[in-house]
Amino acid sequence: MAKLAFRELPDAPWEEETAERALPLDAGDGTEARRGITGAGTAYYVRHNRKPKARAALSLVVGVGSAVEEEDERGVAHIVEHLAFSATEKFSNHDLVKFLESIGAEFGACQNAYTSADETCYELLVPIDQDGLLEEGIKVLSEFAKNIRCSAEDVEKERGAVLEEWRQGRDASGRIAEAHWKLVLEGTRYADRLPIGLEKIIRNVDADTVRRFYQKWYRPQNMAIVAVGDFENLDRVIQLIEDNFDSFPKLSGDPLPVPNFGFLPHLEPRYKAFVDKETTTSRVYVNFSYPCMPLKSAKDFRELLKVELFEHVLNSRFFKISRGRNPPFYTASASTDRPVKPIDNFVVAAACPEGQVLVALERLLVELARLRIYGISERELKLAQSKLLA
Repeated sequence: MAKLAFRELPDAPWEEETAERALPLDAGDGTEARRGITGAGTAYYVRHNRKPKARAALSLVVGVGSAVEEEDERGVAHIVEHLAFSATEKFSNHDLVKFLESIGAEFGACQNAYTSADETCYELLVPIDQDGLLEEGIKVLSEFAKNIRCSAEDVEKERGAVLEEWRQGRDASGRIAEAHWKLVLEGTRYADRLPIGLEKIIRNVDADTVRRFYQKWYRPQNMAIVAVGDFENLDRVIQLIEDNFDSFPKLSGDPLPVPNFGFLPHLEPRYKAFVDKETTTSRVYVNFSYPCMPLKSAKDFRELLKVELFEHVLNSRFFKISRGRNPPFYTASASTDRPVKPIDNFVVAAACPEGQVLVALERLLVELARLRIYGISERELKLAQSKLLA
């Protein structure tokens, strides 16, 4: 069967009734996908994907991050993430890193993790062209899920690395990002729960507090395993997941539900002028926050495409303005991001000459007003569509 290029795919019929149905887990291209829940309550999602050949991407997603931290825990979710690669029941003194590198999963490019306000995710890209490698990769994820060591010695060893990461974020860009975060999320739990945490907590938190957080939130009901790769047999992959995630150590107390912190849009505009002596370029940001857009159906996907087309049109206009005579800004852009789970942000930003912040701001707002009043031309839409299809 000949392969079709993206542009050559036939148009899908659009029916409002079917468009609102949840999209299937598989891609509709013959690749197999499965999902389920282990006996302990951990969700799993497994899918066959031919490329890259003989490789598998494995993820452990823990549905909690810095937002659930108490005041004396600010930064602990991130510390736990660091400890995962430092010390577990099976691996210690960064032996885990050495093991993963020995099977071709180099630290950094293939072996990674991140902590956000709403989740902590551990990711491995492992070769599966030899017997036992897939099994070992899944065992590593189970170590993260159940057996991270939180002794006083382990915490002390990792404290310096976390502090250094905190210091790296204290430059001008980091301070501006923090000020923007707090302004956008003002009035929510998230405003005071940056994932990196507080310096005083990182320096002084004890092992008992770290262990308590880990045991409180790293419960099977709060986790999901995602495995996508060039698998020969999905049943075998599922069996490996169930074997490693079917039971967890018995912990005291019932598992707590993960709080839903929500989002209430503010009616009045907010603004902040942030001055930093180390910054080298004046910047202006216009941020529009709204409840996050779902992505579960074809109709949701169409709405997402509308946003992307709008961004393309606006960015094309900004580029033309920046190349004109005496432009109000060096560069400008429009983009969408999701800083926290319940909120989407549409952000218009510009870098401008010193003393021209208000000029740049006015031009950004004027361009948005022009779009609102006069709309988008047919030519602009076709150009945006061609870029999206490229």
